[in-house]
Amino acid sequence: MKHLDPAYRSALIVSAVLNLLMFFIEGGVGWWIGSTALLADAIDFFEDSGIYALGVLALAWPAQRRAWAGLGVGYAMYGVGFVAVAQVIARLIYGGMPAPWPMAETAAAALAVNAYCAYRLSPHKHGDASVRSIWLSTRNDTVVNALTIVTAGAVALLAKAWPDLAAGIIIAAINLWGAWQIVAQAHGELRRNA
Repeated sequence: MKHLDPAYRSALIVSAVLNLLMFFIEGGVGWWIGSTALLADAIDFFEDSGIYALGVLALAWPAQRRAWAGLGVGYAMYGVGFVAVAQVIARLIYGGMPAPWPMAETAAAALAVNAYCAYRLSPHKHGDASVRSIWLSTRNDTVVNALTIVTAGAVALLAKAWPDLAAGIIIAAINLWGAWQIVAQAHGELRRNA
């Protein structure tokens, strides 16, 4: 019953607010400089703010409804992965190279936010599909932000757009892999709790 810990509820609320704020900040910068990686990550921030809010609502739900919540999060992660793929395709069609320094600075801010959320949520990383999906999403985001910082350096060093495109593909793959794990766990819990 770790999901009933008041510290977990508090961590979810703080994470929801921070992620919604970063959706607007990172999305705005990503759109302004034309970064596939930042736009993909901004969409992920929006998805995560919803995941955290759903996590707060699901705290008092019975096991089967919590499994449905985990399943919903898994499908949302699929959505983020497919949107990231669409961003990469659009960038391949329309071209353009992002400005590396605003990209790196924004990714560093995103990394700080996600690392803080991961720190707050780390005591609660084991549990049912709802709890685990929240942890996996947060952990993946921290990895993605570190990747985006490295990508910005590669864009600056090489003066080419392909590192940004490659990062967009990796972000998509991370989200799709995490989604598969959560959906599989949630389906298992639904069968057990039927």
